[in-house]
Amino acid sequence: MTDIRLEIDGAIATIVLDGPRTRNALDTRALGELRAAVDRVTAAAGTLDTAGRVRVLVLRGEGSVFCAGRDIAAVDVDRDDAHAFLTEHFGPVFESLRALPIPVIAQVQGAALGLGFGLAAAADLVYAAADAKFGSPFAALGAVLDSGAHRYFLDAFGYHRTMDLILTGELLTGTDAAAAGLVSRALPAAQLAERVTATAARLAAGPARASAMEKAYTQEAFDQRPPVAQVLAAEARLQEAARTTADYREGFTAFQGRRRPEFTGR
Repeated sequence: MTDIRLEIDGAIATIVLDGPRTRNALDTRALGELRAAVDRVTAAAGTLDTAGRVRVLVLRGEGSVFCAGRDIAAVDVDRDDAHAFLTEHFGPVFESLRALPIPVIAQVQGAALGLGFGLAAAADLVYAAADAKFGSPFAALGAVLDSGAHRYFLDAFGYHRTMDLILTGELLTGTDAAAAGLVSRALPAAQLAERVTATAARLAAGPARASAMEKAYTQEAFDQRPPVAQVLAAEARLQEAARTTADYREGFTAFQGRRRPEFTGR
C-alpha cells in the first residue's frame, strides 16, 4: 500500500509517494489521496496572476524507487475497468499537476514505470538518477503503453525507436532519457536529492508570475504546436504582461545596479 504525504516548508511543497514495500505503486485510493494533495498545493499556490504562499512543488518517492506504476497485485482482471481507472483516477491527477501555476520538479530514483512515468512526465522539470529506469513493462503483460507515454516517447525518439521500446519492453536509464530529452537531467544517484533541493530553493526565490506565464504558454505551445509567427505574437504579449510586474522591475533594476534581485512574486 502506498500512502501520500504532503509536506510544506515555507514556499516549497513536497508530495511523497510513501509505499516502499510496494515500490510506491498506485491504486485508486492512492491516486485519490494524491489528487487531494495536489488540490491542497493548488490552493496554496495562488493563481496565474497572484502568487500564493507555495511557489514550487517537489514530487518524489520514498525508498529506492520513484513509482513502479499501477498496483496490480489485487486487480481482478475480469472485473477491472482499465478505461475508468485511467480516465477517472489517473487522468485527473496528471492534469491537475500540469495545471499548477508553479514549477513542479519530479525527483526520480530507481524505476518510473507506467503510471510512474506519467507522473514524472506531468512535472515541469524531471531530475533523474543516472541509473533510474524509465519505460513500461506492458509488453510482458499483454497491455498497451498508457499515461501519456506515447506522446512523450514519440517526441523524444520518433516512430521507430518508440515502437522498439514498446514491443521489446526495454527500459531506458536516466542517462539515456536525459540524452534524448525525455527528462531534464541525469545525475549521480547520490547527488539527486541535494540537486533537487537546491533547484527548488532557487525556483522558489524566482519571479513567480513570470514563471507561471512561462509554464502556461510553454504547455500550450507543446500541446498545440503553433506556427512560429503565432509564437512570436504570444511571446510579445506575455513579455508586456511580465513588464508590468514588480518582479520584472526588480530584475532589471538589480541587473543595472549589479546586485542580486530580490523577487517577491508580484
